[in-house]
Amino acid sequence: MKELSIVIASLFILQLSTGAIMLYENPSRDRWVIQRSWGLGLTIPNGSPLEDGSRVEWSKHRNITVVLTLPNISYTDKTIYFIVSIMTKKQTIIQAAVGIHPNSTYWTSSFMYVRDVYHYNKTYVAVLLESPPYFNPNDKASISIYYRPSEDKHDGVWASSITNLSQGESIDVDILADNSSTFMDGEQEVVAFESYTSNEEIFKQMGEAILHSILVDGKKVLNGWYIDDGQVFDKRPLFEVGGGQVPPFISITLNNEGTIAWIYSKPTWNNSMHPIYSILFFIVLVVSTIIIVYVAYRIK
Repeated sequence: MKELSIVIASLFILQLSTGAIMLYENPSRDRWVIQRSWGLGLTIPNGSPLEDGSRVEWSKHRNITVVLTLPNISYTDKTIYFIVSIMTKKQTIIQAAVGIHPNSTYWTSSFMYVRDVYHYNKTYVAVLLESPPYFNPNDKASISIYYRPSEDKHDGVWASSITNLSQGESIDVDILADNSSTFMDGEQEVVAFESYTSNEEIFKQMGEAILHSILVDGKKVLNGWYIDDGQVFDKRPLFEVGGGQVPPFISITLNNEGTIAWIYSKPTWNNSMHPIYSILFFIVLVVSTIIIVYVAYRIK
């Protein structure tokens, strides 16, 4: 019995030590280390309801507009974007963004596109970066991506416009012609909060970034979207914005007015242990139990 007690006590200490190490190393704690940009956005699949009673059919649409209010962020150590993205029928991703960059106190407008999305050597093309209209924190923005037909209704061009609704300034930019005139069917991550910074201090006073509406060919999307953090493995979005782990202090919430908002909320240390650590702890527990039963049997 003495030997059994010693074995049980030793294994108990081993389990406690393992648990303590895993809690100390747990990446779910307040300190979050970024590896690449993260994006927290909304993805809209085919079939999402529109305000006129119809439903989204991306291959029949050619205009997407997002209206939002920027957060109260006036400085950053790495770039932050609110970015509107859409894939055309030729698998080109067109992006228009309002972003804030290091050493800046205001937000600027940028336009780009991505080709060969599903190839290892996909191509990023900047059309216009850090352009007017400029935005102050809490300004309201309208971001559109649309197809503009030519006068002879052939060989049209994909274009984009960004408007500062708070100050009345706007810009309209031709992006490219890719022999398509509608969007790609599938699940489109149309708007995302994308960030390259790991500094929680940047977000503490951000308040709310409010999404007022998403319009498809001028008709408001009522619902049907899902929140996409780049880690939604049971869905099949056409592309993802960011891809790094979203920090625990940023989330999306539904306001009482029916608007959606990105908010900062202080994370608590915590609860959620990384699955790998949970599995390791379970293995130690099972092995310990087997050893105890075996030793008890041998002593008996």
